[in-house]
Formats: sequence, C-alpha cells, structure tokens
Amino acid sequence: MKKLLVMAMLLLGIVAQAQERETVYVTFTSQPLGGTEGVMKGYPKQREVHLSELIMFDIYSSQKNYEITFAHINYDPQMLSQIRAVEWDDTVEIIYRPTSFLNDVTVIDLDTMLPFADKATAKAWADTMVDKKVYFIDKNDTVDNTLRLIQVKYLKKESY
Repeated sequence: MKKLLVMAMLLLGIVAQAQERETVYVTFTSQPLGGTEGVMKGYPKQREVHLSELIMFDIYSSQKNYEITFAHINYDPQMLSQIRAVEWDDTVEIIYRPTSFLNDVTVIDLDTMLPFADKATAKAWADTMVDKKVYFIDKNDTVDNTLRLIQVKYLKKESY
C-alpha cells in the first residue's frame, strides 16, 4: 500500500510539472524512411521499460547537413525509477482531436519552415523545444477529420 501511495505521488508530481510547461504543436508530412529531406518516422523495438510503442522522428536534411531527433518514448515510471530518477517528460501521451483544433492553437508547420532552415537555424529551433510540451502532428495520420497528436521530446545531440 505504501508503495502505491509513493508511486501515485510521484506520478502526480510529474503530471503537475508537465502541465506547467509551454505547449507547442508541430505539423508536418512525414516522408518514407531513408529519404534525404524532411521528417522521417520510424518504430524502433520496444523494451520492457516502455509502456507503449516507440515512435522516432528524424528531421533530416542531407543538403544542409543536419539531423534532429524527437521521440515518443513512454516509460513505465515504476520500472524507470529503479534505473534512474523519473523526469517530467518520461511519460508522454497520444491524443486525438478534430482537425478544427488547429484553428484554436498556434502551429509550427515544418513543411514550410524546413526548406528555408539552414543547419544553425534548425538546431536553434530544436534547442528551444527542450523544456516544452511538444506534440507532433503528422498530416499523413489524419483520418476522418481527426488528428493524432503525438507527444514527443527532443533528443538533443551534443555534436552536429
């Protein structure tokens, strides 16, 4: 019982921290894996510490020589706490909204931004996403006027 109470308090703290974060909505049209420009979406192997399927998003430009990675990695907080401290963005979600939802929020459209972004601009933009609650919306996932919003976190690489 004590263990459940501690776990509930831990989860409430994580949720409260996540709700305080600025929320950002990013749209794009994903490209097939192995492409040379745009956002590629992949599904790596899930491990026991994950609660749901992993989704990786590589924002890639061979012409401008950069790769930026965001990931939907939903950890099991109880299992993760045995490995390391649980952070606010270790539990993420996938939610569904009507397409009209985009009329009510500010959206960053990578389809229009990326063609103009050089390496420094793309990296600087990604760095601004570090402490934000970020939802990716792949235009290819829109079905019957319903959007799939995938919460992700930026996997910052120290070298570019």
